[in-house]
Amino acid sequence: MTGPDTFEELGLSPALVEALAAEGIEVPTALQAEAIPVLRRGNSAVLRAGPGSGILVAFGVPLLDRLEPDVAGPRALVLTTGATRSGALALSLARIAAGTDHRVAALGGPWALPERATILFATPAELDRAIRGSQVKLDRVEAIVLDGASSFFEGMESSLPPSILVELGTGERQIVVASEPFTPAVRRFADQQLRRAVYIPSDAASPDEGSPGPHRGALRVRTVEGEGEQEVARLAAELFEEGAAHVLLFARSADRAADVGDFLALHGFVAGPAGEADSPVWLGVDPLQVREALREKSDQVRGTVVVSTDVPMDADDLDRRHGGSLGQGVVLARARELPHLRRTAREAGYVLQPFTSRRKELREAAGDFLARVERTLESGDLLPQHLLLEPLIERWEAAEVAAALSLLLREKGPPGPVGAAAGPAEAAPGEARVGPRPQAWVRLFLSVGERDGIGAGDLLGAIIGESGIAGDQIGRIDLKDTYSRVEVHEGVADQVIRALNGTSIRGRSVRADFDRGEARSRGGGAPGRKQGGGARRGGPPFGSGGSTPKR
Repeated sequence: MTGPDTFEELGLSPALVEALAAEGIEVPTALQAEAIPVLRRGNSAVLRAGPGSGILVAFGVPLLDRLEPDVAGPRALVLTTGATRSGALALSLARIAAGTDHRVAALGGPWALPERATILFATPAELDRAIRGSQVKLDRVEAIVLDGASSFFEGMESSLPPSILVELGTGERQIVVASEPFTPAVRRFADQQLRRAVYIPSDAASPDEGSPGPHRGALRVRTVEGEGEQEVARLAAELFEEGAAHVLLFARSADRAADVGDFLALHGFVAGPAGEADSPVWLGVDPLQVREALREKSDQVRGTVVVSTDVPMDADDLDRRHGGSLGQGVVLARARELPHLRRTAREAGYVLQPFTSRRKELREAAGDFLARVERTLESGDLLPQHLLLEPLIERWEAAEVAAALSLLLREKGPPGPVGAAAGPAEAAPGEARVGPRPQAWVRLFLSVGERDGIGAGDLLGAIIGESGIAGDQIGRIDLKDTYSRVEVHEGVADQVIRALNGTSIRGRSVRADFDRGEARSRGGGAPGRKQGGGARRGGPPFGSGGSTPKR
């Protein structure tokens, strides 16, 4: 069964069809072809899809089509897993909405009057603060989208604030749940709250993860960020070093293929259409047209490596690009697209393998490196690092963040002994520990707390960003209702106090000093420091007299 060939066949307005074409989006994917008619009618739906599948067009375009432009307040809310993704999705949909008079915006970013947008993107925490602060009103909202819903539901618990859960449970609005992976927790929420929702694809059309399925080969995967033209050039160079006769690059649109070709030309690569003998690099968009062009050139196809410069939209797209006898396959994927790629590859019958041209070196170093990581897991103080990495883990899988940190560490050169950056090396059994005395910890008082909408990650980021100290110099962060206490190394305490005073976190002015309990336990002052100058120890954290240190 074939789907519609154009967005016009889906019933979209001419203005939307033209706006999509201007962005190089001319043929709907299988997901979009199935979801758009359902969502245009105002039905609730569960979309088993994520980044890389065309998910934004699948839910965003039908909202633009059925909602009237309005500047009195949002008509649709899209909840996302992180502020960066929220802003990126809003910007992409705003380009499409430019010709329809709809306003699209995101909270927490450089958007003018986001509360007046027709479609508003936000993280759950940002939206909750905006609701409690009366910045955003929900009385005109007709649709709520949960993008990346697996991040909002874990087991029996939900990370969504009560103010949002109440709105989801009213049964009066269109609710769209988009999730890849589609976890049991998401299924439970959908079954309980969205009893009339349409599942796309349906249970019958979704293959069981445990079923063996077809086996068509292996694909190598390299993760990239941004548009990735530079990574395409780097990958092409490595493939030619491996002995490739030609590198066939598939792109999602003609505009994207042209951008890749221009970038490669600037770097000395000769690129042309598929089958052009004098061009080492071939560019393609439609796999069927490429196969037709190469059908009678089997001698040139030999030694070709096929590269997807963006993740295939679905299993059929992946198999058309990499199936048959076109050659080896490599896929460039952003970290957030990996869940979609894994499912798509499984459905198409391909096994995914990491791409690296340094496999031997990695294998040789892996044993020692893993042993060092294990020792750090067993004995290191990891809490500050957990808080520091929270924004990344909101956007990507924890395993993918760990892989990125591993790559970053190894690219900086051979690591020294575990703990070398933070102090003396760990002594072997029976050996005396040598090196400088470990740093003592002191506790600081900060004048902001949970009522100010501030979390531990906000404090950690502000301290590191303003003072420039390392994350391992920060210890326990204790958030209270109206204030906070933070442990830092004694040697950097004054530096942190000077840096924070006079700054603001989430719009709240910060005052910092030594915690008065800490001052009493230390006898009122640090060794070798005169009383009366700089930040005071002892007494109320911020007394009525005296001055606060300035930056």
